[in-house]
Amino acid sequence: MSYNLLLDCGCTVYVACHPQTNEAHTRVIEFRGARCAVRRHEVGLKLYVWELLPERTPPRPVTLDWDSAAM
Repeated sequence: MSYNLLLDCGCTVYVACHPQTNEAHTRVIEFRGARCAVRRHEVGLKLYVWELLPERTPPRPVTLDWDSAAM
């Protein structure tokens, strides 16, 4: 079994799975997105599993309203 994934950057990744275990064993960039800003993404590049995950966004800073927090 195989399928294609669309990454956040716009690139398309071909994923091939083992027919009996359904474990992904190959992940290769098939098409580069037109607006992809990742310099490393080239057609034919093999990817690790963690490279398929979306980018982490930094946590938003917590702001306290001291006027309403005071009791």
